[in-house]
Amino acid sequence: MKLKSALLVAFPLLAAAMIHTAQAAEDVEFGQRGDAPLAQTNPAPDLKPVLKESGRKALNYVNQPPVIPHKVAGYQITQSTNRCLQCHDVDNYLTTGAPRVSPTYFTDRDSIVQPQVAPRRYLCQQCHVTQADVKPPVDNNFQPLGQFAKDRD
Repeated sequence: MKLKSALLVAFPLLAAAMIHTAQAAEDVEFGQRGDAPLAQTNPAPDLKPVLKESGRKALNYVNQPPVIPHKVAGYQITQSTNRCLQCHDVDNYLTTGAPRVSPTYFTDRDSIVQPQVAPRRYLCQQCHVTQADVKPPVDNNFQPLGQFAKDRD
């Protein structure tokens, strides 16, 4: 009986809170959307200029995917071709001077080593990104640990 009474009191309060939240959400400014209403589709912002090749960047944390230090606009990745692997594959990296893909890229989800890059590692830009010289969209006080905290007390 007490549960039934509690539900009868809680349900109208919950419904009122949901309606208030939905109305308030229409007035909120959402990050890069600016003041555009949620129902409106904004045009995509212009792409920022990618930094010119500058060599390998230091990693900021353990297992961070290395960033791409060059432009990749127009690189094609399909079932039959991967533009990234034309330079980074084990057969090509020595002649191109590009870093070789990790041996882990050849292990499939069942931990079986394959002769080619595993499908789960084939779409390079899922993890690796290019760098642009832009101001962060939000304030950030992240500090890298420097050599992954080897020197920490």
